[in-house]
This record gives sequence, C-alpha cells and structure tokens, in this order.
Amino acid sequence: MIRRLLTPRWIVVHLGVLALIVLMVNLAFWQLSRLDQKKSFNATLTAHSNEPVENIENIVSTSSDIESIEWRRVQLSGSYMADKIVTVINRSQNGTAGYDVLVPFRTTDNETFLVNRGFMQLSMPLPTLPTTPLKVLGYIRDSQARGTLGAIDSTDTTVREFQRFDIPLIAERLGVETQPLFIQLRDEVPTPTQAWPAPVALPALNEGTHLSYAVQWFFFALTALVAWVVVVRRKMREVIEPSAPSHTSA
Repeated sequence: MIRRLLTPRWIVVHLGVLALIVLMVNLAFWQLSRLDQKKSFNATLTAHSNEPVENIENIVSTSSDIESIEWRRVQLSGSYMADKIVTVINRSQNGTAGYDVLVPFRTTDNETFLVNRGFMQLSMPLPTLPTTPLKVLGYIRDSQARGTLGAIDSTDTTVREFQRFDIPLIAERLGVETQPLFIQLRDEVPTPTQAWPAPVALPALNEGTHLSYAVQWFFFALTALVAWVVVVRRKMREVIEPSAPSHTSA
C-alpha cells in the first residue's frame, strides 16, 4: 500500500507539496519579522521626535552613530549655499510624483549640512532659495545607500540629479565636507513666502499589513497540508478498497 505512494510520480508530488509548505511558512515568518522591524521603527521615531529641539552641533558632536540620533529634532542657524542646489528624483507625496530639493546649509559655526527643503511636483521648476541668514528646524536623517536592485546614479560629475540621499556621494560631487547625514526640513524662520517646496511628511505610525499577510501565508500552508493529506488518504482508500469488478449478463 505504502509502495503505491512512493512511485517517482508520487515522490515528486510529496516533495513539491513539502517545498511549497516550507516556502509559505518562511514567507509568513518573514512578514512577522517585518512587523517587528516596523514596531521598533515606530517606537524609535516616536521617542526621538519627541525629544527637545537642540542645536545640531551639540547632538552630532556627542554621537558617532547616526542611526542612534536619527529623527532627533535639531536647529541650525546660517545660510543656504544657493549655487550648490541638487535634486533627489523619483519621489512621491500624497500620490503625486516629483522630486526633493537638497541644498547645503552653512551654519554660523562654519559647519556644512545638507538640508532636504521638501517636495516639488514634477511640473514645478526649482524654487527660489532664501538669500538672507535664517534658522532651520528639522529632523536628522541618515544617509541612504544603494541596495542590490536600486537605481544607479549617473557617473557624470556635472549631473545634479540623484536617485537617493547618498550624502557622501552628493557631498563629493558638490565639493563640500559634511557629516554622513542630512536634515529633513520642518520649518524655516523667518517663514518662507512660497508654499513650495512642501515639507516631507513623517512616516505613518502604523504596523502596515505585515500581520495580515503572515496570517494568510500560514493559512495557505495549512491549506496545502490538508489538501495533501486528503489526496493521500483518498489514494490509500482506493488501494485498500478496490472497486468491485463489473459483471455483464449472459
């Protein structure tokens, strides 16, 4: 009886079902891992963004780990370096495609930091920068590195468009020395008269769909297992209780 379920055809079926179940269970645990990461990120964002506003020099000078101070609120006083404005492309906000405006900011302490002034719609030209000294309030953000499948930045050193906030690369292209971080603008004082760029919104503090996806993958794995058991039991029943031979009348 068991031998009938160990033919090459059935072995392929067993291995296929096993591989499918293992894949779906691993996808479920991957979603649970993503959920844990999202919870940790939400907790970090909430804690850091609720810290008191400090001068950026005070925070950066006491921490060499940018990740540990990301999303802290900081203030800078100085002026924008208008001749070194660049854009980070392929951005979107509220369902609208566009780009972010990144500008070096020279502080009164002669330190340079890159500031993301905000989002512009694709159809909009580069905004006019304030020419007078001002105060910038924003969030510390870590530099971004290209992933395995990420878009590749141009090797043309004259290009002022970048795929991501790769601060070391951008700083090298602009010929400025800066920390491997940037400031995501929240406010400028005095308040600018232009409505654009629009401040980049903070990430939503929700847990996403990771839990529901994990439950779905576990359900699919269980369904595959139950289906396999049903098919195997049906086959075993056919072997144990073969259909009676048909009789024909003389």
